[in-house]
Amino acid sequence: MLIAWLTALALFLGGQNNQSRLMGVIVDGSGAALPGVTVTVRSASAHVTTVLTDGSGRYLTDWMPPGVYVVSFALSGFETRTVTNIPLAAGQTVVLDQQLSLAPVSETVEVRAAVPAPAPPPAPKRPSRPEAKPVDKEILASVCGPRQATGFSQAIGRIVSHRDDPDRQLMGRGDLLQIDAGEKHGVTSGQNLVVRRRFQTGDPFAPKKVATFAEQTAGLVQIIETHGESSVALVVYVCGELRAGDTVEPYIPQPAFFAVSAGTPRFDEPGRITTGESGQTAGSTGQMMVIDRGIMQGVQRGQRLTIFRRPQGDAGRPLTIGDGVVIALRADSATIRIERATDAVQSGDLVALHR
Repeated sequence: MLIAWLTALALFLGGQNNQSRLMGVIVDGSGAALPGVTVTVRSASAHVTTVLTDGSGRYLTDWMPPGVYVVSFALSGFETRTVTNIPLAAGQTVVLDQQLSLAPVSETVEVRAAVPAPAPPPAPKRPSRPEAKPVDKEILASVCGPRQATGFSQAIGRIVSHRDDPDRQLMGRGDLLQIDAGEKHGVTSGQNLVVRRRFQTGDPFAPKKVATFAEQTAGLVQIIETHGESSVALVVYVCGELRAGDTVEPYIPQPAFFAVSAGTPRFDEPGRITTGESGQTAGSTGQMMVIDRGIMQGVQRGQRLTIFRRPQGDAGRPLTIGDGVVIALRADSATIRIERATDAVQSGDLVALHR
């Protein structure tokens, strides 16, 4: 049985080591995710793969033969973008993010009518609504998703309220927010901030001094007005709803293009799944979870991993229950997306990073 299992695993990994794939995030000029973008990947040998971005603007292709590819990104109302000469080597996962601009609109209108009566005096102009500056092209791999909380906070302030309606409890894209941090805290106009929400993991009845916590990203805001002790921010991207009390911290973009080799799973150096989205303890295919390995342990975005368990009393036979890919990083943890699962993935399950 053991020999058959090892043979099957070797065939599975060997097959994937001879293939390549693409992943990334597509956003508009403001940095908001673009779902439904058609991503077409074409090789010189006429091999064509087409996928659509999901609700968070992410895409992940099937495994493809190695080669040099042309990748196009198309969505109605936006300019089609084409990237040429993308090399995909055997066993690589290549990260390719893109930002699409709105398509120009032109039309000719011919009006035939009698000379109109003089127009009434113009109404007083309303103050123009502020617009966000485009988010850096080096976009964040995954604005949304959970992450492991650290023992120290990177927050520089909190959301106090909606600027024009202080009684509103939930805020969304385009809303103006009051932030309790300003110029004295290093906040500057045009600065992008990530909105986080903290939640408890593990035993909900544990004393506070021994309780464990994680964080969920709620969205991205941009500072448009600053004062000494406060500022006003415009919501440019949301993962759900934003609430008064959510913390804000500086936005740090991650590289938009690079490749990670397939490698083989290191069952002898396992990490562990710590939590799921918004405190959930279980996940399935397509969902995100957090592992206790990050930049300090040499983890890279796009890196593959195998999710497994060890039956009691038999440490030498890992039981594989799924596969995943790293989509975002911090120093001591990483956010993964489950690509395949044969069972519910639980907090505490092990992960073997491919190296």
